[in-house]
Amino acid sequence: MTEPVSTSKAGPGARGALGASFWPIALYAALAVLVVPVFPHFMSPNEFSRWVVAVAVVEFQTVEVTPVIQTTGIPIDDLSSVEGRLYSNKAPGAALVGLPAYVLARAIVGPPSPQTMRTTINAMRLVAATLPTLFLAFWLHVVARRLGCTEDRARTGVVVLLFATPLLAYGLLYFAHALSALTLFGPWALLFVSPQTVRNQILAGALIGLAVLSEYPSAIPAAVILICALPLLRVRGTLAVMAGGAPFALLLAIYNKIAFGSVFSLSSGREAAANLRALAESGLFGVGLPRAEYLIGLLADPSKGLFVLSPVLLLAVAGIAPARRAMSLPAFIALLATPLSILLTIAGYPNWFGGWTVGARYLVAALPFLALLVSMARRFWIESLLLGASVAAMAAVSLTFPFIPPEYPAPWVTFAWPILRDGFVMPNLFHFVWRPLAIAVPFLMVTVAAALAVPRRQIALLFVGAAIWFAAGFIGAAAWQRDNVPYIRAMVEEVHFGKEGAIARDLPPGPQRTAIESIARSANAIPPPGWPF
Repeated sequence: MTEPVSTSKAGPGARGALGASFWPIALYAALAVLVVPVFPHFMSPNEFSRWVVAVAVVEFQTVEVTPVIQTTGIPIDDLSSVEGRLYSNKAPGAALVGLPAYVLARAIVGPPSPQTMRTTINAMRLVAATLPTLFLAFWLHVVARRLGCTEDRARTGVVVLLFATPLLAYGLLYFAHALSALTLFGPWALLFVSPQTVRNQILAGALIGLAVLSEYPSAIPAAVILICALPLLRVRGTLAVMAGGAPFALLLAIYNKIAFGSVFSLSSGREAAANLRALAESGLFGVGLPRAEYLIGLLADPSKGLFVLSPVLLLAVAGIAPARRAMSLPAFIALLATPLSILLTIAGYPNWFGGWTVGARYLVAALPFLALLVSMARRFWIESLLLGASVAAMAAVSLTFPFIPPEYPAPWVTFAWPILRDGFVMPNLFHFVWRPLAIAVPFLMVTVAAALAVPRRQIALLFVGAAIWFAAGFIGAAAWQRDNVPYIRAMVEEVHFGKEGAIARDLPPGPQRTAIESIARSANAIPPPGWPF
């Protein structure tokens, strides 16, 4: 059975009411409030590098983070260094967006300390990552409806975006990827789908400015969007877009001048860690020409590949022809060229896999464009299978411990499943009520959301797809055997989930186990404090 999608040209009056897509968005919002993804004794470098900026601004009225580290003794990684002064090595946008949430949370729990950091960083995450994710899902629905998609297909696109891609994880973590996805998809929608008003053009420029302020590589896809829009904008519209982006460009220039001595000096060029500093010295802050092996890794690596963890996104190809019929040529070119520019940019970066991550995290900003294409494709039964496979893989890796080493192929079975089998999931509020609820409810919420995206007669196919992908994961993991690192998962369980004896269970007696147990004892002294798993 197939379901057609309308291919009429979009117009200002096209339907955009939220409709039934409210429920998957509401489920994601409830999940985001339920979880508290700040693990014991784990100072997530990417997240706390942004948190420390807010602490420095509020507590010391500076963007320099040296006094925070000196006075609190809290260890922070991912830093830049200028003549002995320390700063975050991240673009400042996400920290500034989360700053009001830090101020509010601090007023409730008190000044920064190991005991209060979980509350303050979680509040910042809700504002700077979760809210952008929810706005993005709503916007995707509106755009799909305006382009002629049925309510059912628009809802499918929303579910794919929220629950079948790495955005499931990054809307729950204090990274800048969800914010970047919103601030790139938004300008495309405003410039090509919404009415061409000065207000929309200024807003598009503001979002582009925030995108670059939040992640410097966003300048490349932002430029692609602007170039494609020039025939529509003309001089007046281009000036309106520039006016919208100007305050953010000025803010970035001021930040760079204060922190690094020049408006053109970025934190990426001042890495404190020797390995990151060496990486940034090649190409443009580490980014060079695309390389085939990086490109293949981004899409098909057994641990991080986009289509390995989210095979449902393969169906974006089927949405290309309907998308072309539904929109103008500039809009269509931008729809394809924007995610392609993101892919090719990261394919020139040696650290394309992004460390301990859920999937290829640098591609998150491309996901709404792909999800829109999926929503515009005709429905085939294979979609339910692929959706089930994608949701199962993404839920497993996102809701257990979403910091996965690249050494684990098919991580939903090699890394996440053993942790889940031992009864551990991401910290959430139900841990204070009843452990079985803490384990079951998050996965139940994801399952219900996935079921909303398929016809009732095909719900069974979701579970078949999940079973197939788990079986394929076990088979593939054996074929793609990498470095033998069982101690990493064991140490995660012992340190970050408080399971005593996990290292001794997985490692035989000997020097290696002794060394790992020593590292674990040291790690247990690192904040944040424990959680009642």
